[in-house]
Amino acid sequence: MLVLEEGPTRSRFRLNQAHTCRYHMQEAGSMVALGPTPFLVAAGRGIGGGSLINSALCFRTPDEVLRSWEGLLGDDRYGPEKLGPVFRWLEESLRIGPAHNDLVAGVHNLKVVEGVRKLGLRGGLANRNTPACIGCGACNFGCPSNGKASVNLNLLPEACKHGARIQADTKVTELLLEGDRVVGVRGRMHDPDTGEAGGWLSARAERVVLSCGAIGTPRLLHHSGVAKRMEGVGEGLHVHPGSVVLCRYPEPVWMWKGATQGSWFESDELPGVLPHAFIAPPEVVALLVAPHLGGMKSSMEVLDHIGGVLALVSDKGEGTVGAYPDGRAKISYDFADEDVDRMKESMVLCAQVQLEAGATELYGVAHGMGAHSDLDSFATAMRSRDIRDFFLYSSHPMSSVRMGRALDAGGKALGVEGLWVADASVFPTSLGVNPQLSTMAVATLIGQGMR
Repeated sequence: MLVLEEGPTRSRFRLNQAHTCRYHMQEAGSMVALGPTPFLVAAGRGIGGGSLINSALCFRTPDEVLRSWEGLLGDDRYGPEKLGPVFRWLEESLRIGPAHNDLVAGVHNLKVVEGVRKLGLRGGLANRNTPACIGCGACNFGCPSNGKASVNLNLLPEACKHGARIQADTKVTELLLEGDRVVGVRGRMHDPDTGEAGGWLSARAERVVLSCGAIGTPRLLHHSGVAKRMEGVGEGLHVHPGSVVLCRYPEPVWMWKGATQGSWFESDELPGVLPHAFIAPPEVVALLVAPHLGGMKSSMEVLDHIGGVLALVSDKGEGTVGAYPDGRAKISYDFADEDVDRMKESMVLCAQVQLEAGATELYGVAHGMGAHSDLDSFATAMRSRDIRDFFLYSSHPMSSVRMGRALDAGGKALGVEGLWVADASVFPTSLGVNPQLSTMAVATLIGQGMR
């Protein structure tokens, strides 16, 4: 087995977003979904993929989502009963669990948990694949201590023990076709530091598996001309839209310290909405709150008192992924009114949790929101916002090369032979939870079916 990877051979960690974008994000972190409100879409790259730079959250796919997949695909392998052992194996292999002490959890996550418990909501410290976490809060830049069990440290080395070979710094740009069969790939090597293009590499195989993510996979299928042989490639993109509510506590909480997004909660009144603690480096927090506090100087004076909670929405809205002539991703997204309403209501709930935790002032990251010291005032302002008022960002693209449309229930391409897909693009619907563990579980199931 040969694994080709666009990104570098190892984590190039540095506590700098521009550095992370350059080395560990597809298209250098510049991918934008166009529509009523353009927003950045993030996708990782490197040996270890997105697990290198994600927040390490590990939620199982909700049972109701799996049951819907079981019905849509007519395949009981996707039901909770059959997937349960796969989840358990991954959780044991990656040593998944919550922060093992308060120091690692961090003050900010514990404040969110306090508000959650006072309101009687389901939630608490989040399960994460960080068995040796030291609580430095830098997961989104990589892991400086190897405390995160990203797949470059476990699943990929295990594959290499069984004969897999990995070729990094090689961007696949073409699928090789003979008649209606994919027989290999072609890509170009490059210098990871200078970006200078090197030699071309061609690899032939009886079976080709694309795992480029929900943006990279449809982009490659379109750019290589294979998408026209399949149905619905690039259609039905989901992104988990959402935004963040910041707040000010009377005591320091050091948002950027502790387990990254290490606490969560949910409410029966908002199905398909998953709020969890927000984290950002100090310079980003300063920029977000400066408009509410009279400028950067004032924001710097209270920076360590700023907390935040974000909420993602299991979206009904959909987007598309194609490719520009030069191979870059062409992304669009249309918001459903229902999603926008749920997003705004989730922001009100996020504000309520923070007030219960002791916050004295609330700041919605949306145009015209202003600062608020009570929930009613915040809710009134939030509910009057338009989708164009929000600052949005997505790191959860999915469902763009779906099983049941472009693929069969085993991830095998329909309309072309010799091709499988195993990444978040295969999901038949939106998840409603962070996709890392679901992606691993479904890819495992697809791999087992290829034996």
